[in-house]
Amino acid sequence: MIEQEIKYEKRLVVFMDILGFKEIVSQSEKDPEKIQLLFSVLNYLKDWEVSENWNLKFVEIEEDAQKKGVENFEIRGKTNSTSFSDSIVVSVKVNNNENEIASTLIVNLPYIGAVLLEKGILFRGGLTIGDIIHNENGTVFGQALIDAYNLERSSAIFPRIILSDKLLYKLNYPLETKSDRYPYHQYLERFDDGCVGFHQMIYYQVVQNWTEMTDEILIQNLETIRKVIIQGLDMSF
Repeated sequence: MIEQEIKYEKRLVVFMDILGFKEIVSQSEKDPEKIQLLFSVLNYLKDWEVSENWNLKFVEIEEDAQKKGVENFEIRGKTNSTSFSDSIVVSVKVNNNENEIASTLIVNLPYIGAVLLEKGILFRGGLTIGDIIHNENGTVFGQALIDAYNLERSSAIFPRIILSDKLLYKLNYPLETKSDRYPYHQYLERFDDGCVGFHQMIYYQVVQNWTEMTDEILIQNLETIRKVIIQGLDMSF
């Protein structure tokens, strides 16, 4: 039997972790609603293992992507995702097109975050670039995964996704000229501690003028989140 040659690939890699997962699991032993919550959240993340789900829906609405050619931002067929317990790893193959690939990945992640936030789920994560092996059956290892994991553990701290300095060096960030602008620029911000990244609520800020995001839908979603936040605060007290 001839073994297939395995080589590292240069990929964008994000490691995300659900916050408070152990507490939710503990509560689920006495609360059936928590079991349903866990089941729905983990099933939702499992759906993102399908590469076709990482589409251009949120890139197509960006003017700068349209000028550069939306087809250049395609990541379907280049994306692998693996979810396990309270974590999900997503990687996308790059080939000197980090700005385009990062754009499509980054604009999809806040959407995932918004869906989870409406369920009362917060996450944090680390996003970097480097060598990794990540195939469709879920096998994943490499230095880039370790770097993303360490970034999530040591720097994310709050419910947000932080980009590594290594990745930022590859991107057009900070933005110097309007012609260098990519879709991810709308999502990224430099936080008070110097880290660059984005949080789950940024999705609503960016897409509030999108034709499919009507005032009614936006208000309904934000009202759901408001209730989730209040409930979370009440539980913490």
